Amino acid sequence: MDGIVSAGKTGKGNPLYILDLESYVDSMKDENLFQEKKDDYAVMCPVCREEKQKEDPSYKNLKFWIDKSLEFGRCFVCNSVFISNNDRIKTVIKPIGPQDMSGIEVSHLNHPYWTYDLFNSFPEYDKEGVDYLRKKRHYLLENLYHPLGIRFSGHNPVIPFFFKGEMVYYQIRLIDGESRIKYFSPPIDHKPAYIIEKKENKNIIICEGVFDAIACLILYPKYTPFAVLGSSITDYQIWMLRSYIPDKIKIFMDKTELSIGIKERIRNFVNYADIGIVPSDGRDPEETLINKLLLGNIHGS
Repeated sequence: MDGIVSAGKTGKGNPLYILDLESYVDSMKDENLFQEKKDDYAVMCPVCREEKQKEDPSYKNLKFWIDKSLEFGRCFVCNSVFISNNDRIKTVIKPIGPQDMSGIEVSHLNHPYWTYDLFNSFPEYDKEGVDYLRKKRHYLLENLYHPLGIRFSGHNPVIPFFFKGEMVYYQIRLIDGESRIKYFSPPIDHKPAYIIEKKENKNIIICEGVFDAIACLILYPKYTPFAVLGSSITDYQIWMLRSYIPDKIKIFMDKTELSIGIKERIRNFVNYADIGIVPSDGRDPEETLINKLLLGNIHGS
């Protein structure tokens, strides 16, 4: 396939390719294999096209959705993820962390296709994006999204990840109602945790997602939120957790059995810490916060 470079797989195992997405969209327009949606361009996937047209030369399927930023896209047939190779993506983000003292094998975050330069190119304000944060995540008011460093790609909030004061990653929340992808996470060798660091990080609360972490910031103001971006914690995230040498750890997942699983996973690595579980009634931290806001019952622990 001309112009396409295979870059292995994403953290979730999807095939990953590098492609000049702007030029590819132009070529699809020329071939009349193009539809414009609210926040995406729907075109034909080059990977599917090569494979499917071997069997059926008339095959056409516009299931490759490219974000209008022309920085990334995904095919909903073969699940391939595409990253642009444009000139804005040049500077490799700084690596973080040495080898883990516990013997867990970790490596630096060194993927060349997401960068400080790219993140800094995103604007700090977008009216529709801020309206989404206020209306859909209504506790995330204007005086909070700015300190968290949130920027916008189109209308989509871009959430930066920090570790020991340095930005190490970002995630994009896709808010277009037509998009079937909720989040875009740049490919990386080792998935970091989303941590809302404070001056002191001796008390840590582990949760699942970015917005759960922001909810924990309000529900548990004495704790540092630490989101593992899934239902379990990775070796790399355990290394990040241990680096704070925490005194107390709470675990708040939407199912108590998930919290128990994480406790069992980390206990030998942080055996000096007091580890507790927040019993779940089926709500995650964000849902718990929204319920408390509706009841007017916010005190913070």
